[in-house]
Amino acid sequence: MPCPFPGMDPFLELPPYWSDFTPKFLTAISNSLLSSLMPKYEVRIEEYLVLQHDEQRLHRLRPDVVISSHDRERGSVAVAVETSASTELDYPEFDPMTQRRLVLAHRATGRVITVMEILSPVNKSPGEDGIAAYERKREELLTSGCHLIEMDLLRGGQRLPMQGPLPPGDYFAYIGRKDRRPRCQVIGWPWRALLPQVPVPLLPEDGETTLDLAAAFRTAYDPSFYDRRLPYDRQLDPPLTEHDREWVQERLESMTST
Repeated sequence: MPCPFPGMDPFLELPPYWSDFTPKFLTAISNSLLSSLMPKYEVRIEEYLVLQHDEQRLHRLRPDVVISSHDRERGSVAVAVETSASTELDYPEFDPMTQRRLVLAHRATGRVITVMEILSPVNKSPGEDGIAAYERKREELLTSGCHLIEMDLLRGGQRLPMQGPLPPGDYFAYIGRKDRRPRCQVIGWPWRALLPQVPVPLLPEDGETTLDLAAAFRTAYDPSFYDRRLPYDRQLDPPLTEHDREWVQERLESMTST
């Protein structure tokens, strides 16, 4: 069913709905870009695991060692070791979270051209385990030689630090073109407005393409029945104004009466 609101549905921020919505949204964005960028470009979704527990900061994990099997290389190796002691212990408690981002690459060379991040509530939480950890990842991407697009589609949490005030808005898209750094285009819009068209920079000879963020949102939202599943009676953080709450109620009532 369609979203009750013209733009974003802020109630998606309530757990556990944001983690349910994000992969669907990234898939819709990926498919939209592929339709216009194939065959020169590849668009794929990458996953990485973040772990957080009491004694360690947030970590992004990729495997250090991969064990694989190839039929033509089968064999056995005998290794002599000294007698050792063994016991069984519990792992420390931790909270695993899967984060995803979209990568646009040049198919012929495999070179990554553009990375798109959709910020999560963890990315916007205060402290070393939250926004500080994301800032470190952001610095890595900014020095990697690729374009960086960051989508902040969450009303709550801390905003990404920039040198200067952000434009008015509840949501923001940061378009960091590698050839214009340290300059970054920031698009802001209110939560009751339509989602904007977002430029996606490519290789210099191809210029830019345009992502219809509103169309991608509808593709991800409408088939998932969020309008029936989301708890619209719950309080948001930050809370809506009284005027916005009345408007939400009017929109919900108009949807149920049709």
